[in-house]
Amino acid sequence: MMLLICYNIRFSECLVEVEGETHWQLHNQCSQGMLQTYMGHVNARGKEEHACLTEFRVQVNREGAFQLQHAQSRRYLCFNRRSRITLRLSGNTTRCFFHERISDNGYSFIESAWKSGLFLGFNSRGRFQDPATFAFRQKCFNWMKFERYVSADEKIPCDKRKHEPHQPKKIETHPFNDRHLRQIMRESVLSSLRPVAEPEGENINFDGSSKFIVKLTAYRSL
Repeated sequence: MMLLICYNIRFSECLVEVEGETHWQLHNQCSQGMLQTYMGHVNARGKEEHACLTEFRVQVNREGAFQLQHAQSRRYLCFNRRSRITLRLSGNTTRCFFHERISDNGYSFIESAWKSGLFLGFNSRGRFQDPATFAFRQKCFNWMKFERYVSADEKIPCDKRKHEPHQPKKIETHPFNDRHLRQIMRESVLSSLRPVAEPEGENINFDGSSKFIVKLTAYRSL
């Protein structure tokens, strides 16, 4: 099955879609990380194994220009009016289309279809590199492309999780029979009693010696 989608006939921005998707991962030579979108921001600090953050769906139009749509968030990678990279919910503008150029050393350049000479790059910290520095910091605009085909059966949202129904914690209880209640009452009474030493007074023995008789008194504490 093939589907032709046209955004704007004047710009010939028609996309050819087939069942399944082509996904790219783009490795930046300057940052040594993958292009990724995280928390609504774009950087080049991604890890190859974090496919949900670093994979982009590729859609190509009839003129050979392509879009990069984040596979998880479905947002499009685009240049804004100030030639800075951003994310958009809709990709129906030429600022969201790119061309791939191959450098002499085999790396890929990603050039904007909106403005010639506007390339996508990131610095060593994975932050957006000013396109005006392309001539003397070309390394930061070099990309290594990893491509794979994702079938229709494999297209499962990364944020989809199987939630098991919440099971309330079981609390073990004992049958409240008469014997059990008596045991509870007995332990309660005993815990409220404590020995108290009180002098009873001085008693005189027949041998003339004296002693104190100490009585232990138990009472219920208040």
